[in-house]
Amino acid sequence: MAVLLVLAISVLALVLTIRQGLGESFIRNGNWYTSESIGSADASATVRAVVAIAGLLASTREDSMYYTVKSVDGEPLRLDCRYRIEGDDYNADWWSITAYGWDYFLIPNQQKRYSFNNENVVRNEDGSWVIQVSASKEEGNWLPVGPSGTPISSKSTDNDFDLLFRLYTPGDAYLQNPETAPLPIVTLEGCS
Repeated sequence: MAVLLVLAISVLALVLTIRQGLGESFIRNGNWYTSESIGSADASATVRAVVAIAGLLASTREDSMYYTVKSVDGEPLRLDCRYRIEGDDYNADWWSITAYGWDYFLIPNQQKRYSFNNENVVRNEDGSWVIQVSASKEEGNWLPVGPSGTPISSKSTDNDFDLLFRLYTPGDAYLQNPETAPLPIVTLEGCS
């Protein structure tokens, strides 16, 4: 009986650790977070478990960098709020911004719009761009968010969704100074 109790406590501790993510190994850059451990052969068992659950198909750091936003200025991303992402070009062969539900899957939507990238984002005359993120339809580059496909009873996070910024074959600024490299700016525009 004691062995089963120890086993149950160990499994619970592992699940809670994985749900909390990478914890202290995160590097912050504004509202964005990344980790130098993702894609590294030196990654701990916890980092590998988190990537296996939430970072499907993550590749090596030299090939790609991943930044995530789960909150803006300390407030979790919510479905009843509107967000604005502003950016320009980034030193990478290819980049994208994707919205994921709290269940780590793409968010189902009628538009079948899940991300924008350096090839399909509509730009301003100066080359900059703006993406609107909300549950209600917006003009221009609109990234729809809504309820995840998984039942709410399974929700284990404070945020309703998160944003992932991928850079493939990133430049030296991202590899050497991920905490200061240029990234898109995410702003909360309002909530209903």
